[in-house]
Amino acid sequence: LEEKDLRLLVEMVVENMPLQRQKIYRMSREQHMKNEEIAIRLGIKKKTVENHLNIALNEIRKAICLLLLIVLDWV
Repeated sequence: LEEKDLRLLVEMVVENMPLQRQKIYRMSREQHMKNEEIAIRLGIKKKTVENHLNIALNEIRKAICLLLLIVLDWV
C-alpha cells in the first residue's frame, strides 16, 4: 500500500464519523491540539475527548486491517 492510499482511507473513515468525533479527531491530529485544549475549546470534558479519539482511532485501525485483508487475499 502506498502512503496516499492510506491517507485517502483515513480521510474516508473520518468523513463518515459523527461531526463531533470528526472535529475532535481533526483538532487532535491535524491541528496538534492537546486533549485538554480540545475539551476547553469545545466546552466538553477531557474524558469525552479521550473517548471520541479512542473510538475514532479504533475505526481507522479496523478499516486499515480490512483493507490489508483484502489486499493480502488478492496476492
